[in-house]
Amino acid sequence: MSKGYIRRMVQRKGSWCPELTEFTWGVPIVYILLTVPALIPWEQVDSRFLPWCHVAGAVSPWIGSFLYHLFMNLDRGEMIYYRLLQLDMLGIWVSQSFGALPMVTATVYCLPWVFRWIIIFFYCLLSIWGLYKAMTAWSPWERRLCFLLPFMMRVLLFILRNSSYGGGDPTGMMHVVLQDGVSAIGGMVGALHIPEKWFPGTMDFYLNSHNIMHVLVVMAVYSMHQATVRDLVWMTQVDCEARHLTLRGYQINFEL
Repeated sequence: MSKGYIRRMVQRKGSWCPELTEFTWGVPIVYILLTVPALIPWEQVDSRFLPWCHVAGAVSPWIGSFLYHLFMNLDRGEMIYYRLLQLDMLGIWVSQSFGALPMVTATVYCLPWVFRWIIIFFYCLLSIWGLYKAMTAWSPWERRLCFLLPFMMRVLLFILRNSSYGGGDPTGMMHVVLQDGVSAIGGMVGALHIPEKWFPGTMDFYLNSHNIMHVLVVMAVYSMHQATVRDLVWMTQVDCEARHLTLRGYQINFEL
């Protein structure tokens, strides 16, 4: 990747009002830090680690992208621009790894402790692999596909969540779907440059893939917050022993 290419890419990205971009990313950082901790029902939650994982997951994409957009026009060569991209990807990774831990924990909450910790450890392992791929990616598709394995793991956990053995608040199921589904759509829209590739030169300032991605990130973070708060409260209130007895009763009746 040549310096000329980097310079042209930076100029193209900087052509559509970078100050507005920095504002749209900076305001959510302040808003999330001021409101999200206050929206968590701390008095109803036993754990302190998982709620703060949620706060970190909600705010980290905005911090990484804010710093990236703030310094992307610096004429310091290819390596500095690449480091800024890595910082942007690190923010997304925190959201995908730490931000997903409450959902992962709630899904396996009532499983035997051996299975519970094996699944959580395996998800952490996939997240570390995703971090390595994110820090070494050189193309837009590589940067998006680095989160594929953790995403597929969350799909499998969603299937488990819908079974009689899975946990999690059933009222948050739609938000569990949206938090990953909307993020995946946003990633594809950004990588494919939809819709500006069909209307070149007409969407440099608005309604381009970058604008759409910003909106979709807001929707995904909102769904993540709704699902996480429900799961945190559910883990405090659920009686896993009663669930196990109910499952055994269903199994005995089925055998009879």
